[in-house]
Amino acid sequence: MTTNTLFSAQDCWAAYRTTPVLEAIDWQWQSGQQWAVIGGNGAGKSALADLLSNELKPQRGERHWQEGLNPKQDIQQLSFERHRQLIEHDKRFDNSNENEDAFDTGTTVRRYILQNDPLDERFNAITQRCGVNHILDQGVRYISTGESRKTLLARALYHAPSILIIDNPFEGLDLESQAGFRQLLDELLATNLSILLLLQDPCELPDNITHIMTLEQGRITQQGPRAEVIEQLSEDSPLATQNLALPEALPRRYEVPEDQPLLSLKQVNVSYHDKPVLTDLNWQFEHGQHCHLSGPNGAGKSTLLSLISGDNHKAYGQDITLFGRKRGSGETIWDIKEKFGVVNTELQLNHINRMRVAEVVASGIYDTVGLYKNCQGKEREVVLQWLQFAGLDDLAKTPFGELSFGQQRLALLARAMVKSPLILILDEPCLGLDRAHRQQILNLVDQIAHHQRSHVLYVSHVADELPSCINQRLQLVTHKQGGYTGTVS
Repeated sequence: MTTNTLFSAQDCWAAYRTTPVLEAIDWQWQSGQQWAVIGGNGAGKSALADLLSNELKPQRGERHWQEGLNPKQDIQQLSFERHRQLIEHDKRFDNSNENEDAFDTGTTVRRYILQNDPLDERFNAITQRCGVNHILDQGVRYISTGESRKTLLARALYHAPSILIIDNPFEGLDLESQAGFRQLLDELLATNLSILLLLQDPCELPDNITHIMTLEQGRITQQGPRAEVIEQLSEDSPLATQNLALPEALPRRYEVPEDQPLLSLKQVNVSYHDKPVLTDLNWQFEHGQHCHLSGPNGAGKSTLLSLISGDNHKAYGQDITLFGRKRGSGETIWDIKEKFGVVNTELQLNHINRMRVAEVVASGIYDTVGLYKNCQGKEREVVLQWLQFAGLDDLAKTPFGELSFGQQRLALLARAMVKSPLILILDEPCLGLDRAHRQQILNLVDQIAHHQRSHVLYVSHVADELPSCINQRLQLVTHKQGGYTGTVS
């Protein structure tokens, strides 16, 4: 290994517990090279990053780091797994029960970025450049997915790593933030900071990436200088979509009035600590509609979804009618939740990782985070159908935490659909999915809408990543008095 080699791996094989994730990895990263690793869900990208940062030990093979480079201190990772670990840690120390307002801010963005390091003159420049200077005193549990991505980057940059690993850099960001993040990434790639990007689509490659590796099922299929690898990459890979029949629908245990809107919100206002989030919001969601909800990061999309799905106590006292019944008129939270199926990042970050995949899907029938009932008979049969439909039947007994991020997303989608919800809330459902799986999700959503299984409420920043069933659009825009209001088209 030469002094210019940052990292080398020779014939490395690795597994998470008993699940093989990397096979025969041979790779050398030289100083001055900027690498991108391209592969679909479960290809082994995250495992390679863990091998580099010494969080995954090889079963055989050798690794070497440049002399003086300490993987624990000098390598920073920006990923949803890091975000999940932070959320889990923060929830363990939640003291909201001890507070008069039953609200615990937890770890603030400022504190998370600093960790235990002192504040210096770089802090303001980094937080402003990453676009998080306005949320420094907010708790990391309460910021949007896009804002969390920016916070993770600010944290990494503040600690001045030698190597920065970024997993799916543009996921969860609105269009404006994506453009800003891409510009920032190009600037970082032009510096002495060594960067490894984990991508699913070669179209997302920044200009300053010099070298590319492609992975498939834990094996390197190509690697080398950018131009050489790009020549070999198919510009438009075939999509591995499935052509399976839609699983059987479980019978619903409720009825709703057909002559009233499913959801009705009139002049809704929500604020936190005197800071307005939603202002004068009006929206009706009718039978037969499928809505696209959009708005910039931090616009209150998650707040709106929590108001209608029973998770936000600020719905009380508002003019909100759900399924023909005024909110707060004696209904239970379970009366509301049984009508919704939900896929979002918060659920994924907080899910019990030791549950098996089949248990995660089955828990959707009972609206529980854990599986507290035995799934038998027809219910068990439908769970198995959804596992097959999502392409996860071979992983049914695998712990949820051992799946790739994209595979976890598919499992949660099956969990949301298994009970045939009246309204299916899909909050960035394609987040973390490769192109083939994204198309699979969009086709699946359209099938559900076509068969009148569920009304779709689809949240996405990507305008060309929408199911064709969408026939209503609710966009959150800034209100002159602060916060965001809605425009419907």
